[in-house]
Amino acid sequence: MDQSMITRRMALKMLGGSALAAAVPAGVRAQGKEPLRFGIQTTLWAAIAMVAEAEKMWDKAGVNVVVNKFDSGANARDAMIGGKIDIVSIGATPFIIGVAKSDLVGFAMSCYAGSTLSLVAGKKSGIKSVADLKGRKIASQLGSQTDYVFQNKIAPAFGLKPTDFEVINTKFADHISALASGSVDAFAGVEPSPSVAEVEGLGTVLTDYSKYDIVPVMLATNNTVLKQRQEDLVKFMRGWMMAVDLTRKDLKKAAHLVGEFFRARGNTIKDEVLQVAMKRMDITPDYRPELKTYLTELSETQVKNKRLSEVPDIDRALNRQIQQRVARA
Repeated sequence: MDQSMITRRMALKMLGGSALAAAVPAGVRAQGKEPLRFGIQTTLWAAIAMVAEAEKMWDKAGVNVVVNKFDSGANARDAMIGGKIDIVSIGATPFIIGVAKSDLVGFAMSCYAGSTLSLVAGKKSGIKSVADLKGRKIASQLGSQTDYVFQNKIAPAFGLKPTDFEVINTKFADHISALASGSVDAFAGVEPSPSVAEVEGLGTVLTDYSKYDIVPVMLATNNTVLKQRQEDLVKFMRGWMMAVDLTRKDLKKAAHLVGEFFRARGNTIKDEVLQVAMKRMDITPDYRPELKTYLTELSETQVKNKRLSEVPDIDRALNRQIQQRVARA
């Protein structure tokens, strides 16, 4: 089915509990101003969003933003296609699919996350290298950029074929518990899970993703929002840059704010772990020169795997209007 044809009822059914998170609070509706609804993944990739929300950066920038939390970029993307959110922070694979099947368009970068993704083996598994994953069970969130890079870049680099290991579809938030319980031998995960595994003595990082992939995480919207709410998007980016500046200048405070976000959701993660993890993030909001080639090659792979019928227009997908306006201010 073409995802651009998804109806509101279908989207609500597909999103399930996530649709509840997308509801606009009554206090916001009462203000009479339509908020920008921003969808994020509840992983460290959304650290800047967590800081911005905690410190009310968007309020300071003069724009009303409601942050909606999702367990994957694919779910957040589908929420946008279903009309539930206006802005989304997602990895490259769900972004490309969204560009091809709807009018999704990037307007800045959330981060480059190659060093925040890692393959982690259980401490008692006997696994010493990626090659040792042969015949083992690996927890990985299917459909995510993290899983794509593991299966299509890292595993082949160590001579592993898809039939050499068993992937257990596991949400990022459940990777630590899966490893601790022994139901998997390793996981392909995103920070803070790798750092938690190391600090708590549960696992060992076999490799991070930086040697194999820049792992771009996009800030994206659709053409309607881009055209009709450009002033709000500019203010959104100004608030975003306030959070970037705070993180660069005071990592300890930023890590504490991110820690509070996770702890409010039952994840008792230590600030010290988050400081280590957040150092690995490149939070530059600009498009790198190699980004277009990266997204083109990724699209070609999706066509080859029959997930797309053709390579989308990458130049159209990487809109620069908002970045340029913020830079001029």
